[in-house]
Amino acid sequence: MRGTSSTSFGEVLRQAEAAFSAAPGSLEATADGLFTVADAIDSSNQLVRMLSDAGRPAELKEEVVQTLFGARVPAVVLDAAREVVSHRWSEQEDILDALELLGVSALLEQAQQEGVLEQVENELVEVSRLIDAAPDLTIALDDLREDPSQREAIITRLLTAHVHRLTVLLSARAVGRRSDLKPSTRVQQFARFATDRRRRSFALVTSAVPLSDAQRSRLQSLLTRIYGREVDMNLQVDRDVVGGLRIQIGDDLYDATVLARLSRAEQQLVA
Repeated sequence: MRGTSSTSFGEVLRQAEAAFSAAPGSLEATADGLFTVADAIDSSNQLVRMLSDAGRPAELKEEVVQTLFGARVPAVVLDAAREVVSHRWSEQEDILDALELLGVSALLEQAQQEGVLEQVENELVEVSRLIDAAPDLTIALDDLREDPSQREAIITRLLTAHVHRLTVLLSARAVGRRSDLKPSTRVQQFARFATDRRRRSFALVTSAVPLSDAQRSRLQSLLTRIYGREVDMNLQVDRDVVGGLRIQIGDDLYDATVLARLSRAEQQLVA
């Protein structure tokens, strides 16, 4: 996604991930619900055009989603879908990609809660390589392009008992959706999404002096609220750090001044 769609997706992803991390029970039903919504919208060109039309009021599009899916999916899925259609998207296809990637994110959140996120990421890479290295499998998947359920069944039979069940679910979704991209490329995209998530859940914290237990606890709490999930911290001491504190989380870089502003803003909102 690029431009407006990239900005919109960043916003809906952050809200959805916060909701997923707080949701009770398994998130596999949440992912399945988001995939169901995406596929249902994808089945109607008229519906795709209407829900991605920036000229239509967000309230109208949210009402359509409520009417179509309110009784069919869990509340967390409905909230995420309403949020997606309320945003602006550069291309019609982007609204479908956003819904699907939120489903992928739900499965990755489940993987993180189970402590297997890195394993799932690595297995997805291997699945992508497996498909590329097996001409017969590639041909079989290509021949079944118009039959997503059969493509999913092939991958599920192939992978079950060899990789984590969440890897199976993600791989089946990757090859199952109708797309101009090769199945191996789709699986690789999900692997990169997992990589991005894992990096955003890991913070390299460099401070001029060792942090006290209280300081570590406050910082952990602040980062968890910012990212909507637990953030693992690797603490280092470097007396040359400007401002006394530097935090790197993926592509995000914070210093003590930025964190202070975020903390004050949060306190003002609460007040």
